[in-house]
Amino acid sequence: MNRQSSNVITLRKHRLPLSRALFLLLLLTTTLQGEPQDLAQQLDKATRAAIADAVASKEYRLAYRMKAGQNVRSRVVHLVSMDTKIEGEFESLKSRSVSTRVFQISNVDDQGNMTFVHVVEDAELWQKVTGKDEVRYDSKRNEVVPEKYIKVAEAIGKPLATITVSPAGTIVRRDDAISQFNPGIGMLLPQLPQRSVKIGDRWYSMEKVRVRLKSGRVQAIQIRKQYKLEQVKNGLATISVRTQVLTPVSDPKIQSQLMQRLQHGTIKFDLDAGRIYSSKMELDERVIGFRGAASMIHYLSRMTETQVISTEPRSPCSSTVPSAGQDD
Repeated sequence: MNRQSSNVITLRKHRLPLSRALFLLLLLTTTLQGEPQDLAQQLDKATRAAIADAVASKEYRLAYRMKAGQNVRSRVVHLVSMDTKIEGEFESLKSRSVSTRVFQISNVDDQGNMTFVHVVEDAELWQKVTGKDEVRYDSKRNEVVPEKYIKVAEAIGKPLATITVSPAGTIVRRDDAISQFNPGIGMLLPQLPQRSVKIGDRWYSMEKVRVRLKSGRVQAIQIRKQYKLEQVKNGLATISVRTQVLTPVSDPKIQSQLMQRLQHGTIKFDLDAGRIYSSKMELDERVIGFRGAASMIHYLSRMTETQVISTEPRSPCSSTVPSAGQDD
């Protein structure tokens, strides 16, 4: 097989139309001058350029696809280090939580909207604050529950909420059974684009975060999450996430509350399975003057989520979202 034929096959593997692949190579062959080695090198260069062009122009459909009866599990690890200084007094708080989160899929309708029960199966929690004894709790091992974790322990294994979401992750309906429960359980379902996207495309979701002012009044702060498709490789789409605060905020007290609600990081989405494969969010935020001119708070956080092998439904379910785009 000669080099031209090999290059045509390579281009076709990347789904470049045959007519376009032949045209590019024919044009290059008839116009280039030089020694055979030079021609071969330039043919290879043209092939790589054509492949890059094909990848850049390819569109991907990102959509959640789950089946009724399926249990989708993920392991969430959340590490926090928070240092504060108020009126010369320094305090350090460190915490770690490791939990197993489950989406118990109960129904998928004709539009692909999925209804599931959100449950945390287990949690291993630890916290250490300056000048105090460390506090530990493992829901799988400890019968005695520290006072700090009583509410968490009471919620383990129980339905937290019943939620219906669209294939793009938009919440259609949500009925909370237990409010204010979040032992580091990660993101619920990140927003996916409503349309097919190419590498480099962005999409957004809007949210409101409520913070408490000095007066005691509650104020809603508008934030926007920006998502960007960075790459697709081996069936996994890499999506970057960054939170933007849209409401002008100059009060350090409000900033100190907001920083724990930000999300910056990456998500890996399984195109074939139609669900999150893994995610990693990291924060490094510092606010000065949140409680007096000399006060300071430094917040470090890392949250990772990894898919655990899910339990498939016992019998096939025909009511699923159409298959997402495939990677080469």
